[in-house]
Amino acid sequence: MKSTLLYRLLPLLTCLLLALAGCGKKGPVKPLEKPLPASPQKLTAVQQGKRFQVAWDIPKINQDGSSLNDLQGFRVYKMRYNPADDCPECRDTSTLLLQVDLDFLKNAERRGDRLTIWDNVLQTGFGYQYRVTPYTTKNREGEPAIVRRPFLPTLAGPQWQEVSGHDRMARLLWKAPELPAAAELVGYNLYRLAPGEEPTSLPVNSSPLTDTKHEDFGLQNDVTYSYSLRAIVRLNETLVESEASQAIEVTPRVGR
Repeated sequence: MKSTLLYRLLPLLTCLLLALAGCGKKGPVKPLEKPLPASPQKLTAVQQGKRFQVAWDIPKINQDGSSLNDLQGFRVYKMRYNPADDCPECRDTSTLLLQVDLDFLKNAERRGDRLTIWDNVLQTGFGYQYRVTPYTTKNREGEPAIVRRPFLPTLAGPQWQEVSGHDRMARLLWKAPELPAAAELVGYNLYRLAPGEEPTSLPVNSSPLTDTKHEDFGLQNDVTYSYSLRAIVRLNETLVESEASQAIEVTPRVGR
């Protein structure tokens, strides 16, 4: 009788011993996933005539504070919304506008650690949201940065009155644009292009020009420069730039 009972209990005892023996064992150690990039910094969207200029700083760290060394690029998502909507983010309808690969910058301008893109598929009366998301060499996305701006009616640009080239200098004079009654003129941005240069997002001036004349020094004689001008205007509590003036050429020369 006892032997029969022991025979029946033996499989149960065997299973129990095997279970106890496995308690101290661990499965294969999974490698820790690399941290994800922090969000881009200083994201801005500035209206320039009929387009938005969107710019941001490249992040240097991951979300955990460690150094970011596997950043591949950024995906820029765009969403149109109604400015009267109290919660445009409640229904995200963003679509991919473009992908900026840091190894192949064909659709963006890079100056130092700042990237700039332009978007001109816009409609007056709507607002636009831009979400810039970094991604790694393993195609893993980090923390995004978001900016929203209303797209306001386009403002006419300034008009040139007189330009002249002198010894290593250009003298420029223009007329202020006519603006709506609700608009406040803040100043002007002056853009210069030398032969062989690509159009740039950076104006000549570091702060808005507040006069309607400017002398641009430090130029090379006998080189033809192209200038354009945009008015900076505060409209509906938002800073925008007007349409660009007509581009005009100036050639500095000795003896003038």
